[in-house]
Amino acid sequence: MIKLDLAQFVAAVHTYAPKWEATSIRWQLTLGAEYEKRAAWVVCETGDMVGWLVIWTSGEAELEVGNLDTGVVDCVHYDLAGPEELTVRLDDLTRKLTEQT
Repeated sequence: MIKLDLAQFVAAVHTYAPKWEATSIRWQLTLGAEYEKRAAWVVCETGDMVGWLVIWTSGEAELEVGNLDTGVVDCVHYDLAGPEELTVRLDDLTRKLTEQT
């Protein structure tokens, strides 16, 4: 198990923000309360899609993306090996929000 610095996640989200905003993806970043296993998450919305990526300091991550029209939700759990995987997961979130069904 790794110890992930959530500041790295915050920085990665802010790197993606201009790309999201340019493609009309609304986003909100939240840092969770101070617990043993603290989390941070970003919620993103398009017209018909909503997704969120939550990262814990333990390196665990959950990605959920749902289609508001169909009600279909895709959920994936990850165990990150290091902070370099944050951009990979943010790419996953972005792709799932923007891919045409």
